[in-house]
Amino acid sequence: MSTAIETKDVVVVGAGVVGLAAALGCAHAGLQVTLVGPAPQVFVRSAAVPFDERIYALAPASVELLTRLRVWPQVDTTRTQAVARMRVFGDAGDELAFDAYGAAVERLATIGEEAELLRVLSTACDFAAGLEREIAPFVSMHTDGDLARVELGNGRALAARLVVAADGARSAVRASAGISAEEQAYGQTAVVANFRAQRAHDATAFQWFCDEGVVALLPLPDHGGEPAVSLVWSAPGELATSLLALDADALARRVAARSATVLGDLAPLGAARAFPLRQLKVAHLVGPGLALVGDAAHVVHPLAGQGLNLGLGDVSELLAVTAGREAFRETGDPVILRRYARRRAEPIELMRATTDGLARLFGIDDPLARRLRNRGMALVNQIGPLKRALIRHALG
Repeated sequence: MSTAIETKDVVVVGAGVVGLAAALGCAHAGLQVTLVGPAPQVFVRSAAVPFDERIYALAPASVELLTRLRVWPQVDTTRTQAVARMRVFGDAGDELAFDAYGAAVERLATIGEEAELLRVLSTACDFAAGLEREIAPFVSMHTDGDLARVELGNGRALAARLVVAADGARSAVRASAGISAEEQAYGQTAVVANFRAQRAHDATAFQWFCDEGVVALLPLPDHGGEPAVSLVWSAPGELATSLLALDADALARRVAARSATVLGDLAPLGAARAFPLRQLKVAHLVGPGLALVGDAAHVVHPLAGQGLNLGLGDVSELLAVTAGREAFRETGDPVILRRYARRRAEPIELMRATTDGLARLFGIDDPLARRLRNRGMALVNQIGPLKRALIRHALG
């Protein structure tokens, strides 16, 4: 490899929430980092569209990582909402309820907007020592000894001891490295939208498993003194198409009816968006001088709202094994990468099995299956220790 090519400790490809967090964490560890990817578009709020459509339920472990990266204090607290309770309803009316008080924790999760997370992380990256940003697109990578050569669309080439692929489910880095991925469509589309609610949500997240998919309403901070919620409706294909064809007011009425008007009438706060749902499983989490994180490493069903938390868990573990490496090992040492892969294998597989299993279980249109799954939900709701164990797992 030519000595004229600049060598970096880490090249992170992908400037979403996970990629920004990875680059910032590596820079804070004193590494020389190049972040490849465009700056995020600025979300312009208005009276009609006060919230980003992409809303996340951040687990305490994710908030802890963002705190260690010194960006969580920069998040506008008026843009976040604590989740103190969660109510999950089966398709026969049975309910599974969780609450922070019963689990002896401050909150179950914190609701935040993708736009706000991108803002604080991107700003921190702009001022981080040892971190440069490159907006040119990724073209290819190949390994040469202990270094990976990364080619960019502007003709620039970088040598990296470690490449971190954070460029999403269609990862070009993963493909360039020859790591295969198995993708399975669920035949569902996530319809997301935000609404003003007639009744207070009381810091409660609601979820319904029903014959029309999985419907979730997440609490948002008040808007103009009135409660607001975010919808994630994982709907079968034809239903999703019909939902998206409705005007904003008609969709609000449809969602209110589907949620048994638990929050009263709903009024739209912006337009709906749609995201096809699929599961993605990669053959390997690592390769020579390469680590996959976020959606480049795994995609799971959103019914548990754990996709971003799983990706930030990747970042946290990668930073931990990198920081804890022996003095004679470089960041891309195969031993370090195997440690990362081993530590992430179980959490990823457990989350994949849980979300996929629940999605398929409630997708079975059979009276016996319906009775069994709802009876199981009711039983879990009565067993305090089991509920607390589930909460501890969800908290990360």
